[in-house]
Amino acid sequence: MTRLLPVAVAARLALVAMLTAMALMPIRPLRAEDMRAEGEMAVEAWINAVVSGDRERIAAILAPEFQIQRSDGSAYDKAGYLASELPRFPEVPEMSGLVVTGDGGLLVARYVLTTGGVLPDESEERKAPRLTVFRRDGDMWLVVSHANFAPVKR
Repeated sequence: MTRLLPVAVAARLALVAMLTAMALMPIRPLRAEDMRAEGEMAVEAWINAVVSGDRERIAAILAPEFQIQRSDGSAYDKAGYLASELPRFPEVPEMSGLVVTGDGGLLVARYVLTTGGVLPDESEERKAPRLTVFRRDGDMWLVVSHANFAPVKR
């Protein structure tokens, strides 16, 4: 005699199977115009968090694996960056030259910031080329890595 699974158990198994299949599906690739729009929003969220100077707000946008490399050679992981003397900005920097590449789950953004910001050692000039990598986490883009290529005054 064949035993049938109760309907509730069968429904749960079907739900688990469907969720597993959805989790294993590749993330839908972004169209080029969508990728640029997503990249612009991600960069603006990153810039606005840093400009705010609010360590909790900055921490919320940083991925656990975050790393930053500055043109002066200094580098930090997430904890080190949050514990460091963060840059100060008298106003939100202007972004230009945005180029975004990636796939559904990663974005790489190359851009130039024109800043009036002051790093602790005051060694950076106003035009600052940047490269930032983002990873999708739900509806949010987290900053995985950031590089600042601003020329260092000597």
